Amino acid sequence: MKFLLQSSVVCGFMAFFLASQTPVIAQTDPAVRILTVSIEMRKVVGKRTVRVTQGDRVQLNWQTDEKVELHLHGIDQKTVVLPGAGGTMRFTAEATGRFPVTSHGFGKKAGHHHGPGALMYVEVYPK
Repeated sequence: MKFLLQSSVVCGFMAFFLASQTPVIAQTDPAVRILTVSIEMRKVVGKRTVRVTQGDRVQLNWQTDEKVELHLHGIDQKTVVLPGAGGTMRFTAEATGRFPVTSHGFGKKAGHHHGPGALMYVEVYPK
C-alpha cells in the first residue's frame, strides 16, 4: 500500500512538473474552418471555390500583392486587404447557396467599383 501511495505522489508530481514546463501555445478553435486565400496580379491563386457546410464557422485569411477592398456578397462581409498585412473575414455559414467574392477596386482606386466578375465563390451546402 505504501508503494502505491508513493507511486501516485511521484506520478502526480511528474505530471505537474511536465505540465509546468510545457510552453503556452495559442490554441485555435477546432470548430472554426480557417482558410487562406492569396491574390496575385488581381487573380485568386489556386482554387476559386471554397466549400463549407451550413452552420460552419469560417475564417477567410486574405493575402494580396496590392491593396484591394473585397466583398462577400450574400453573407455581407467586407474587408480591405493590404500587401504584407492581409485581411480577414469571419462568419457563420447560415444561408445555403453560392456567394461571390468581388473586388471593389485594386490599388489606390479602391472603392465601390466592381472588378470584372467574381474573384472566387463561397459555396455553402446544407447539413
